[in-house]
Amino acid sequence: MRRNAGFGRPLVAGAVAAALALFVGYPASAADSASRPAHARSTTMSAAGTADRPATPAPAGARAGLRVAAADGVCLKAYMQNLGWQNEQCASAGQEATAGAAGPGLRMEALTLSVGGSGFCVAGYVQDTGWQPWACAGAGEHLTVGTTGQDKRLEAVSYSVQAGTICGNSYVQDVGWNQNWYCGVDGKTNAIGTTGQDKRIEAASFLICRSAENC
Repeated sequence: MRRNAGFGRPLVAGAVAAALALFVGYPASAADSASRPAHARSTTMSAAGTADRPATPAPAGARAGLRVAAADGVCLKAYMQNLGWQNEQCASAGQEATAGAAGPGLRMEALTLSVGGSGFCVAGYVQDTGWQPWACAGAGEHLTVGTTGQDKRLEAVSYSVQAGTICGNSYVQDVGWNQNWYCGVDGKTNAIGTTGQDKRIEAASFLICRSAENC
């Protein structure tokens, strides 16, 4: 049960600017009821991170040479088969935010992510499409990967933050929660899910660490 620092992937959908002034812990989602690995971190790259992907972009703000504080919170929500969009779940640094449904066998079709305190990038690996283009946004903005209304499963998600540490885990069809948490530190990317296995992500958890050493 560990987190791994390393590699990332593409993303679609437009950025919807929505300021996140404060990150507060929201009620746990249904996916939280399933057993997940305890917090632990390593520097291993996820298997999905090794799949062929577009070149990793610089997080929003980096290209302009802006200096930003480290990431301090995360929000996410999922678009699920038969359910549509769920309510957004948010967590401050050191806590997990979870979206989706672990157990019922429903596919996640899209995932919206927002990071407080730092620019970030995200990309999705979609059924019949493969990797989508990377998308990047500033702190507090929202980005969406995957599709809606097309009945296609989201199979993997790549992510990175400009400053700080972001870790992710996924509940995958026929696998359950991964025993590793996959982390990206200061612009390095990582990924959750699988590629080339035709397996759906059913739930996803993300965590912003207070520091790479305290994760």
